[in-house]
Amino acid sequence: MIKRTLIAIAVVALLATSAHAALTEFYLPMGPTDLKTTAVKVDGKETVDFRWPYTINYKALKLCTVPIYMQVGMYVQVENCKDLKIVLVQRDCGDLDIGKGAADFPCYYGCVTFRVRANFPVKMGQELARVGDIIPADDKWSCAYVGDGGDTVPDDGNYKDLKICVKAWGVSLWKSKPGDEVKVGELKITVKPNV
Repeated sequence: MIKRTLIAIAVVALLATSAHAALTEFYLPMGPTDLKTTAVKVDGKETVDFRWPYTINYKALKLCTVPIYMQVGMYVQVENCKDLKIVLVQRDCGDLDIGKGAADFPCYYGCVTFRVRANFPVKMGQELARVGDIIPADDKWSCAYVGDGGDTVPDDGNYKDLKICVKAWGVSLWKSKPGDEVKVGELKITVKPNV
């Protein structure tokens, strides 16, 4: 008799497990189902007579939403800076771009246009650094932003074209061979807030 009872209990348990495995989702009561007193608050809203969703494990429910903020830093970018290059070519010293006299011969001039974007109002600047001695002294060359672009960039994040030109005079041509493209310096583009 005991054996038959144990077998019957085992069969009922097996059937209950099989029936449970066939269910895709069901809810477990959080309290007495006949009383409408069980409640949970999700995102500030109360749900009465709540049954927790369950498949193989309890499902996670969104409890609250926390906004995420970020403190934005200042951003400025020169597009493809590593690809920029200025090649100085010989010009008449009296050209408007150079504005020197015959005593300043030989004179050279060159420009580059580049794109800049920023998320704050920017004032661009520049510094020249000589390399070698073909440009004889720091006071024998200069550079400036020219054209409609000026030297400012707005804070709208859109690229803006700027043009900067370098002029040199009294250059020591005899220190290199004709046709050579010799590095004579570097232009350092600087930036600061435009206030």
